[in-house]
Amino acid sequence: MRVLFTPFPASTHVHTQVPLAWAMRAAGHEVRVATRPDVFEDISNAGLTAVPVGGILDVPATMNPEYTDEPDEIRDEAWLDVLDISETRPEKLTYPYVHGVLTAWTSFVYQNTLPDDATEELIDFARAWRPDLVVWDTMYYPGALAARISGAAHARLMFGLDLVGLMRQQYLSGLAELAPALREDPLEEWMGRILRRHGREFTEDLVVGQWTIDPVPPSLRLPVDLLSVPVRYVPYNGEASVPGWLREPPRRPRVCLTLGRSFREVVGADRTSVGDLLDAVAELDVEVVATFTAGQLDGDRPVPDNVRVVDFAPLDALLPTCAAIVHHGGSGTLQTALAHGVPQVVVPAKMWCNVPKAHRVRDAGAALCIDPAELTPDGLRAALVRVLEEPSFRTSADRLRREVTGTPTPADIVPVLERLTAAHRAR
Repeated sequence: MRVLFTPFPASTHVHTQVPLAWAMRAAGHEVRVATRPDVFEDISNAGLTAVPVGGILDVPATMNPEYTDEPDEIRDEAWLDVLDISETRPEKLTYPYVHGVLTAWTSFVYQNTLPDDATEELIDFARAWRPDLVVWDTMYYPGALAARISGAAHARLMFGLDLVGLMRQQYLSGLAELAPALREDPLEEWMGRILRRHGREFTEDLVVGQWTIDPVPPSLRLPVDLLSVPVRYVPYNGEASVPGWLREPPRRPRVCLTLGRSFREVVGADRTSVGDLLDAVAELDVEVVATFTAGQLDGDRPVPDNVRVVDFAPLDALLPTCAAIVHHGGSGTLQTALAHGVPQVVVPAKMWCNVPKAHRVRDAGAALCIDPAELTPDGLRAALVRVLEEPSFRTSADRLRREVTGTPTPADIVPVLERLTAAHRAR
């Protein structure tokens, strides 16, 4: 069958889809990956066939157009704080709150990053190529629209917690209590306008998928009642090679220190002080591998002697040699640490599900969390020492690793997706 993947145009989102795309390809299916040309190179480097739709997006500039020259605090306030979608506490998810968040994200985030012209180009491609199945990123609704209009089955592929599923669950309950004349659904209004141009109508599966492919370990998921296909998270870091120093066993406990790529890709800058992170590890008897670029470092500030700075290291190769990791909470980084059973210290940058996801790993006993606003070198140092010295963190991390490895692989779920797609065609 023909399978179309549609990731959000950021490298980390492409990386999430590559293992399943290759599992489908290895099973003999035709695979295409369609999105904005920002990530054309990431797709091609993965050995997959890219279909660029629309023009260059430039996510940081698109998401922060009014604040390009303003202080970081204002840029944060512009949308990551005000339009926080990561609230998961049931008592906070009231109808007014959820309606406000969905309205704000639809009008500011989705319509800015998913404009009609690129969506129509994707729809045109889907109509011409005729996929049997569309696998779409939970941040990339044009994939669902293209599936509906071309007649394909479609599934959401998650990269983190199902915040949308949780919010829609609460939202639909609130809508049902309103008189029909008072019901407003911003996502239905936006997508419905596009669908009507093609003679189609909105249904809820266009928001949450006909089914959800979920790589988050079951014990860490949110309580969302949707048809789910669990899949093992398989780390993919893009083009990579193993450097000589990484082939040598560490002489002291090795700690990975990283702020990932996703925050800089979407917002344009880190929100955690690199200097504080380096100060925290400077006096410890550990070997630190810090994945920082020259632009993240203060050129006038010396790097501690126990820190090796590298622009990039494939986490899938680095983390098996590590006793702990300190990071920002990004989905790829956190889930790669889970896959290798590495205890974590998370300073979660507020973006998508970083904060609640970090808290769930903490509550599972495999991590400590520090609010970025409360980060100090002394506090981070104390947390890292605890994670390194207290056996409970390694025990809990090993338990979660076993849960990850006990989940069906991308290759294992290919027959499931084939059966679900066949059932869709038979309707």
